[in-house]
Amino acid sequence: MKKISTFAIIAAAASLAACGSKTDANAKNFGAAISQYLAQEGVLYMGLDDWPVDLRESEIKSALKLGWGKAKQITALESIGLVKGEEIEEDVTNFKGRPTGRKRKFTRYTLSDAAKPFTCEKKMFAGSRYEKTLTDLCWGKKALDKVVKWDAPMSLGEYKMTEVTYIYKIENLAEWANNPEVQEAFPRIKKILDRDKEVTLSVHLTSEGWEAGRSGF
Repeated sequence: MKKISTFAIIAAAASLAACGSKTDANAKNFGAAISQYLAQEGVLYMGLDDWPVDLRESEIKSALKLGWGKAKQITALESIGLVKGEEIEEDVTNFKGRPTGRKRKFTRYTLSDAAKPFTCEKKMFAGSRYEKTLTDLCWGKKALDKVVKWDAPMSLGEYKMTEVTYIYKIENLAEWANNPEVQEAFPRIKKILDRDKEVTLSVHLTSEGWEAGRSGF
């Protein structure tokens, strides 16, 4: 019985050691912190969050000629069916809101049904009290691939932090994100797809374990 009890104690101690603490500086804990961070901050937005978009014919022609601008982006998304345009004609009013007798024509673009799987909401803040929810298009999401290395945690009083280097991957990549016309209109997409996926991020220790991103320090 004595031998069995001793073995059980050793096994239990080994098991506890293997589990470790959530405050330990290791790949598992840093990986969990980075994954939580990317779940919130890793969404890849298109940057079009003010719908509907009204464009005059001259704006569209100019953008297509120059090869950049919102009109270029809208027409690229229209070419793959994510937005649809409607011809609009309305009265021109003066500063008092009274009709001037003139008309203005433009195309109003809105998100199509095909865009619904790619729509996502994001919150914008202005000051400390104002919050607005906007609808944007998303073409993928960053997720942790693996933790590469980290610096020895640095202590400043009760505050402890370090730098963690990790590699991310892109999940739920929209097929249309590889479309040449879309990449030309949104060059950031190609830059993200082509760049090195190794990133360094600050993490700090809290009472709940390691957290990535803003520390408030």
